[in-house]
Amino acid sequence: MCRNFYKNFGFAAALILTFVAAFHGQTGGVYSIRRSVTGGAASEQSAGGQYKVRATLGQEGTIPVFSGQYSAFGGFWATQIRGRDVAADFDGDDKTDVGVFRAPVGEWWYLRSSDGQSAAAQFGASTDLITPADYTGDGKTDIAFFRPSTGEWFILRSENGTYFSFPFGASGDRPFPSDFDADGKADAAVFRPSSATWYVLNSSGIGTSILSFGASGDVPVVADYDGDGRADIAIFRPSDGSWWYLRSSDAQSRVFAFGFGTDKTVQGDYTGDGKTDLAVFRPSTNEWFIQRSEDNSYFSFPFGAAGDIPAPGDYDGDGRTDAAVFRPANATWYIQNTSAATSILPFGLAGDKPVTSAFSQ
Repeated sequence: MCRNFYKNFGFAAALILTFVAAFHGQTGGVYSIRRSVTGGAASEQSAGGQYKVRATLGQEGTIPVFSGQYSAFGGFWATQIRGRDVAADFDGDDKTDVGVFRAPVGEWWYLRSSDGQSAAAQFGASTDLITPADYTGDGKTDIAFFRPSTGEWFILRSENGTYFSFPFGASGDRPFPSDFDADGKADAAVFRPSSATWYVLNSSGIGTSILSFGASGDVPVVADYDGDGRADIAIFRPSDGSWWYLRSSDAQSRVFAFGFGTDKTVQGDYTGDGKTDLAVFRPSTNEWFIQRSEDNSYFSFPFGAAGDIPAPGDYDGDGRTDAAVFRPANATWYIQNTSAATSILPFGLAGDKPVTSAFSQ
């Protein structure tokens, strides 16, 4: 499927782009929506679930980004349609999959939300840092890790189980892959605490970006805070509980005081507006604190117990991040689904690392 998908349907008819659950990645990570509705009446419309559209509206060269509920009418055409970025979505169904990394033996175990079947792979070693993300742009998370001893990345392709590797980074770097160039593929990226410098290997071919942002001791918290479809470079400063991020939409920096140095960072889109919310999990009280991106107000709630590891993700596929914890004491997951009841699921072993906690403080 080429990138000029659903182009020039005609201005006389009303064109409706409708999202349905069954859509599949095409070459380059571009998605097709399997159903469209056209008609002459402006009243003919349909709206789908959460998804992201990167489109040309009215004329070539205009590329706005839409997140969440979206409908298109007559006179519109789209050049790219892509699915949402969902953490630890190994089967490509737009839901986070329960998954763990078993460091002593370098094993990955995950439970596919699409069919309830478990899968496993041996990839990595106990000293590696896991970096799961969609590096190939097929809409599925790839099993991956960064090896600090050599500064190498290893990616296991979700398409066929083959792998590739490349050097990028150095010992002491903090890996934090994300889609910085909005091409539908995760870019390898590292934060170097010794110099407070970021290095981003853009997968779109525009080269390596190098940027000074933050200070030694800061924790990377990369995410899309401004909702433009690109990851923003960001840090959490434990010394004073402040968040700093550089908006990719306008290159402006923002800072907020939110949380304590002993909190665990659990940023995500908890409100479903297409923007990442600042968020922390407080182990001392097992509370979650979320700062809404819409108005910077916050809410909190208790969820978890002493010793739990926070593992947020969109487990129910409704476009909102769900609070979740992995309890090592009994190897059980507790997921507070935003669109359904709380899920309790035994999966893993004591000592396993939840895949969705890979980039938490």
